[in-house]
Amino acid sequence: MTLSIRLRLTLWYIAVLAIVLLVFASGVYAFVAAEERAAVDRILRERAESFARAYASESAEESNDKAVLEVAREFARGEGDVLVYDSTGRLIFRSPTKLLSGTPAIDRGIATIDGVRCIAARAGNYVFVSTESLAGRRNALRRLRQAFMVLIPVGLLIAAFGGYFLASRSLAPVARITEAASRIEAENLSERIPVRNRDDELGRLVAVLNALLQRLERSFQQQKQLLADTSHELRTPVTIIRSEAEVTLSRERDVEEYRHALDVIRSESTHLTNLIEGVLLLARADAQQSRIAMAPLQLATVIQASVNALQRVAAAREISLTCTTDGPMPMRGNSELVRRMLLNLLDNSIKFTESGGRVRLDSHRAGPNYVINVSDTGRGIPFEAQEKIFDRFFRADAARVRDNDRANGTGLGLPIARWIARAHGGDLRLVRSSQSGSIFEAVLPLNEPAA
Repeated sequence: MTLSIRLRLTLWYIAVLAIVLLVFASGVYAFVAAEERAAVDRILRERAESFARAYASESAEESNDKAVLEVAREFARGEGDVLVYDSTGRLIFRSPTKLLSGTPAIDRGIATIDGVRCIAARAGNYVFVSTESLAGRRNALRRLRQAFMVLIPVGLLIAAFGGYFLASRSLAPVARITEAASRIEAENLSERIPVRNRDDELGRLVAVLNALLQRLERSFQQQKQLLADTSHELRTPVTIIRSEAEVTLSRERDVEEYRHALDVIRSESTHLTNLIEGVLLLARADAQQSRIAMAPLQLATVIQASVNALQRVAAAREISLTCTTDGPMPMRGNSELVRRMLLNLLDNSIKFTESGGRVRLDSHRAGPNYVINVSDTGRGIPFEAQEKIFDRFFRADAARVRDNDRANGTGLGLPIARWIARAHGGDLRLVRSSQSGSIFEAVLPLNEPAA
């Protein structure tokens, strides 16, 4: 039996996804198991070191035998099994909690006996043995395995339906071409219609096929470029977060140092979130999967809400932020996307305007369109960078961006804003930019675009 191409694509997709998920689950399980074992060993080592310090302190005030027994009784009140041997290897103390059967002869180091982790450490002429049960941690690992056994098949099942649906949509143009070709052959058009009409029909089919191939190639190139750019941009915040955490945890620090480290991690996490959201939005736009729900809206209301949302940001930098509208300005569009476009433009202008400067949004109707101008008195965009500002991940003069602006500086604000304008049937462009400031112009049609 020959499987259809849709089913074969779906099966290949599921097979690759299953391998990836199994490798991922195995890696996560191995990592968690190693961390759990390391955590137990760390607890036991700290307990042994504490015992040695306590014994050294007690032995300075009383005899060694009394000191070691006194300290052992104190430690026996905690968790785990506590054993103390003298210099001849004779057991002289054992806590009531007996995790181990018998008296293990552990001379030194760490070992696992009957599901119990044990550590032996010398304290003077004595050997202190502390234990910790691994049952609870093994139960946690067992629950993790069970979770993977449920989630991976469910995920593969959902992916199978999604993969088959996507394969059907991707192959729909090919199916139409094949159906048309079969119809031509079945009707024997060489006898029923003139050759010229038959050639026209085949020419149209070839043109459709070429357009499809070009579209597929363009889509692959876009996705490849987006993946390469995204991997490059993600590397920086992830590296900063990891480095900050490793340096901070390398030794004990005061509260202010911990606070500073958490502020850095929070800022980079925000930057990472904004970056991922922008990339996902542009990826859906490239795949033409981002369906925009159009509805009647008052553009003036959206403008005023966007300006109000950034008033405090502008005031904190001593920047004047104002706007003008032309009545209620009714139109059809997506209010959330229009608001995001305006916020991106205003935030970009505020970011590059010095204290004491001005940012202004002016809007008016021009025939069948609304024209929105966002102007500022900032330092402008270098001439050589002006033609690149709508490229993804491009940041003009990034070295001069303030440190506290990094969380928003993903290099995706203007590309997203232009995509939103064009998705509404309009456009976004840079009118001019110089040392005295910049002006961006967004054009939005009053009615929903036919496309």
